[in-house]
Amino acid sequence: MFATYFNTSSFPIYHRMVKKQQRARSFARTAPKSQEKNLIENAKALKENPFLVLPECTENQNKKYFNKLRKRLEKVHRYRDDATKLEKLANKKGLDGALAGTLLLTFSEKAPYLAFVKFSTGDVTYAKRGKADKEYLIAVQHFDDPILRLLGVKDLASKKKLYVYSWDNGFFSTGKIPNPPKEFFHFLEKKLDAPFKNETFCCNHITPDQAKNKEFLDYYYLRIYWKSAQITIAVCESCASSIKNTMFNISKYILVPKFSKDFDIEVIAQVIRYTDSPSTHETSFLREYLSGELSDLDFIRKNVKNREDTVKQSKEKVLVLDGISYGSDVHRFVEALHPKSTEKAALEFILEKVEEPVVFSNTTPNKILEKYWTQYGKEFLDTIVDNQDMVESLICLDDTPSNIIALAYDYKQRRIILSHLPSYESLPPLASFADRVARTYKTFGEKSALLEIKKCPDNPKGKSIAYAFLLVFGKGSEVKWRYSKEELEYGMFLKQYAQKLLDAKPEEYSGLLQGLLTASGLSEVVP
Repeated sequence: MFATYFNTSSFPIYHRMVKKQQRARSFARTAPKSQEKNLIENAKALKENPFLVLPECTENQNKKYFNKLRKRLEKVHRYRDDATKLEKLANKKGLDGALAGTLLLTFSEKAPYLAFVKFSTGDVTYAKRGKADKEYLIAVQHFDDPILRLLGVKDLASKKKLYVYSWDNGFFSTGKIPNPPKEFFHFLEKKLDAPFKNETFCCNHITPDQAKNKEFLDYYYLRIYWKSAQITIAVCESCASSIKNTMFNISKYILVPKFSKDFDIEVIAQVIRYTDSPSTHETSFLREYLSGELSDLDFIRKNVKNREDTVKQSKEKVLVLDGISYGSDVHRFVEALHPKSTEKAALEFILEKVEEPVVFSNTTPNKILEKYWTQYGKEFLDTIVDNQDMVESLICLDDTPSNIIALAYDYKQRRIILSHLPSYESLPPLASFADRVARTYKTFGEKSALLEIKKCPDNPKGKSIAYAFLLVFGKGSEVKWRYSKEELEYGMFLKQYAQKLLDAKPEEYSGLLQGLLTASGLSEVVP
């Protein structure tokens, strides 16, 4: 196939961004005045210069490829004022016949009925005159359209293996030698929405050197190397469009021999081994991409997904996150997840034990922990908590692994604090109550401490201390109806002492416990 944009059996496939290719169909309808006027104006322009339908040539040697065609067009042009002769010439099938049929429009200056070819992206209209092929008629009558005018020379370019470039302000053939004009690259800058610099078109997230060297980045990207132009094009996933296809935006403005061989199309995504080079990664779905079934974004994602699936099916341990492979480097993989400090230790412990491929996209540390929690969760908790009953309680909680791990570390920290608190052989009843509440809070947290408060001594001083702790936990208003006025007032007074005891450091603990008892009006002494 000469060029992907032009289908030799029907019409430009790059106008058909659909899953299934459709045949072009012609219809006739009444011409809108604006379309009729444009066709008449173009016909008049061709009457002045019939060679507007042909590309300029950069060298005299290249002009020879178009000489025969120029002579046929020149012959038609001689009879530009002879409608009878033009009628006969319009029966030719080629570009000369299309020119003759188009020049007939200048006599009546009317084209009340137009034929049109319907595509999924819109209609192409033309005046049916004579027997020329519709592609030639469209090319001649739309010679000012950078895409449609290529239809007029695609057969010749295919036969002679020529390079032709068309853009809004230029139409050039460089013959058998590829040499796109600089103006064409500036035109593509707008079409690709990417600056042209150092022989590259790159989105803002990729440098020219990175694109040229096929560097692995922290994100994956589409890389196209245009061999004949020695140009590299790169667009990352975040800039890739779910609608546009970069190859469409290039190919519909050019004719090149062996189109598919002139472009190396790759998705640079490191999902095999961290040390692999991009050349080891086979790019799939090229046919679907070149035929327009896939956008840039779809093409990137399908390739990454395909590679991830391949990795998942392997027996080798490979860590892959969002298309980036970290090989077996657990530390780098975990760092890329940006976990909390408690999650980090768990992830590193568990992933060191996993021997299968680990492949995740758009995930969280907790999602990865959930996958392996049943298998390795208890074993990890054993490294934190030295109490088997507590480990069993934690592993049975109906909560996320991340929250359970946080509880385990919290418990460990509280146990460390508790181990440094003074121990007492015996305490007076009220001192024992306050001590139990404080130690329970430091070991198991507020919820367990609240349960301990309910076991307060059934006397005014005991209730006052209990209410003081409740105030510290912000629960006083919920249960104040249970207490007398004197107990409430005294509890308010004792709140500051209860707060200090709960926050006490080990070396301060006995003194603050004594302070709470003394403030309660008790003469009991903490041993």
